[in-house]
Amino acid sequence: MDAAFNSRGRNMNGSAMEHPTDKLLARLVGLGLPRAAITALLDRYTPVRYPKGAPLFAKGSPADVVFAVLSGVVKVHSTCLGSDRILTELAGPGDIVGYADFFEETGARSQLFEAEALTGCTVALFTRHHIAEVLKSLDGETLLRLAEAINSLWSSVAYRYATFLGMSLRQRLEVVLNELALRFGVPDARGVLLTPELAQEELAEMIGSSRPMVSKLLMEMTEQGLLARDGRRRILVGAPKANLLPPIPMFRSAGTAAPADRAARPPARGTAAA
Repeated sequence: MDAAFNSRGRNMNGSAMEHPTDKLLARLVGLGLPRAAITALLDRYTPVRYPKGAPLFAKGSPADVVFAVLSGVVKVHSTCLGSDRILTELAGPGDIVGYADFFEETGARSQLFEAEALTGCTVALFTRHHIAEVLKSLDGETLLRLAEAINSLWSSVAYRYATFLGMSLRQRLEVVLNELALRFGVPDARGVLLTPELAQEELAEMIGSSRPMVSKLLMEMTEQGLLARDGRRRILVGAPKANLLPPIPMFRSAGTAAPADRAARPPARGTAAA
C-alpha cells in the first residue's frame, strides 16, 4: 500500500481512501450481480501495469482474459485490412475492455479489437474461465436479469454508434470533446480542461475524419468561442452538455450502487510489472 495512506484506509489529510476497484465494483453492481458473485470475481484477478504506449492486446490475439481498467486511460481501436483504424473507445477507471471477441475457424476465441495504453495505467486481468465458473454458480433468475442487462448494454452500443455515424463531422467532434469533458475533464475558470491530451490524429480516428479536417473544425470552434487553449491542452468553454448521445451503461455510468459497499470489496492488492 502506498506510504501516503495509513492502515486505516485514510490518506494523510484524513479523507477516505478510494480503493482501486471501487468504480469497477459499481459497474458490476449495476449489472445486477449479487454480492457473493462480485466478491468471487474481485478476489481473483491479476493486476498489471502498462507504461504509456504499451499494447494490452492485438486484434486476433487469444481472448482468454478480460481487462478492467483500474487507473489511467486505455485506447481501443478497430482495425480492418485496407482501411484506416478507428479509435472506438477511451476506457478509464472501472471500464472493461477485451470483452468483444470472435471465433476463428479452429473454434478458438480471438480479440476483435486492439488496445493500447494512452497513459500509464494499471489493469486487472480476469480469466474467462474464472468468470464462467462464477456465472455457473448463479440461479436462473439472476442469470436472466444479467442477460437482460447485457442485452440493454449491446442495444445501447448499437444505437449510439448508429446515431454517431449519422452526424456531420462537426457534430461528431462536438460529441467527442463533450464526452472527454464529462469523463476526464478538470474544472477550469473558463470551463473544463480536457484530459488526457489527444493529438489531432487521434481525434480524427475518433470521428472517422482526416487530421486536416479536425484542425479546421478545431479552429472554427475556437473562433466561435467554444474552445480555448492552455498551452498544449484544450478547454471546453462553459459547462459540458449531457446526453448528446445515449450513454453506454457499463462504460458511461457510475452504476446503481455507491462504491462505499465495502463488504463486496477485496483487500488492496499490489501490482505486477508488465
